[in-house]
Amino acid sequence: MSNYADAPVYLDARMIGHSGIGAHIRGLLEGWRESVPDFRPLLLGDPATLAAWLPDADAYTVIPYRARPYGIGEQWSFPARSVGRALLHVPHYNVPFSHRGPLVVTVHDLIHLHPQWGTKSALARLYAHCMLRTAARRAAHILTVSRATADALTEQLGVAPDRISVIYNAAAKCFHCTEPSPETLARFRRDHQLPDDYILTVGLYKPHKNIDGLLDAFCTLRQGGQMSLSLVVAGTQTKERPALLEALRRRGLTGNVCIVDRLPSGQMPLLYCAARALVHPALLEGFGLPVIEAQAVGTPVAASKTAAVAEIAGDGALLFDPLNVEEMARQIKAVVCDSAVRARLAERGRKNARRFSWSESAAKVRAVYERLRRGTAPSTSAGR
Repeated sequence: MSNYADAPVYLDARMIGHSGIGAHIRGLLEGWRESVPDFRPLLLGDPATLAAWLPDADAYTVIPYRARPYGIGEQWSFPARSVGRALLHVPHYNVPFSHRGPLVVTVHDLIHLHPQWGTKSALARLYAHCMLRTAARRAAHILTVSRATADALTEQLGVAPDRISVIYNAAAKCFHCTEPSPETLARFRRDHQLPDDYILTVGLYKPHKNIDGLLDAFCTLRQGGQMSLSLVVAGTQTKERPALLEALRRRGLTGNVCIVDRLPSGQMPLLYCAARALVHPALLEGFGLPVIEAQAVGTPVAASKTAAVAEIAGDGALLFDPLNVEEMARQIKAVVCDSAVRARLAERGRKNARRFSWSESAAKVRAVYERLRRGTAPSTSAGR
């Protein structure tokens, strides 16, 4: 390998604490620790935030960059002088206009462009469209976390396939740990005031996540006497809580649905393990990380047929049309009530989750860096 000391790689890590993109950043850093422990990109971000999320924060050089993502302020406060013409990896489409070196951009999805399920504000959609086109034009290479997103980039933004590498996300290492004891799970439920038996969904309360569709299916099952379990909703933001509570009130589900505040990442495997099943009802998705996290711990999964979700779930989930409430309800009932289906999904899910590895994915991302630094175009075989 080369001289990273002479030509460092910079990674914009400001969103390390976020759910989806943050999991991607943390996963890459975890993967590099395992696959190439001597490789340390220089990180852009808030030093205190990075120190809170990284177990080995002292091993990294941090360039302070505290601007809020997706705001105009991030453009004029980008530390262009510190980064110079070095290779910069931006893990979403909000690329800095002032950077003059090579850019690697990760595009997770094109959800912000969707007229119905994307960003509600027309101005925000225009911003996203301009930034995505800028990222697609200026990037030396684009990474996506699913073949579905790669195809969408080609179809919607005209990006040539040979400029894209598909490099998947993965479940964090903590999801592949020893199965917790019944006593540990009982204590976890008690500490977080969770029901003894529940269905789980993990995701933001946004239109493309289709939590309302799941609530309708759950309501159908309860009203038809086919389901007595509770539903646990995790991953929503505080600002989304009033709208979610109103959705529960309208359906008469307030006493049957438990909303869980964001948990420390180390406790998330327990949330999945304690659940009877995970339901992932997304209408649009760039990857679908909760599916892999549930599969990794052996929790059966029912998920939408959305292109990226079906791509990621493999044969380790029961799939349904996310716009068909009756079909969703049937698949939820099957995964919850049929012990043979549950056993099959648990076995296939664990096997499917092993297809994804942060160590392998991080090594592939680093291979893209190396080829760009040598002045050669990365091969799309860097993806899977």
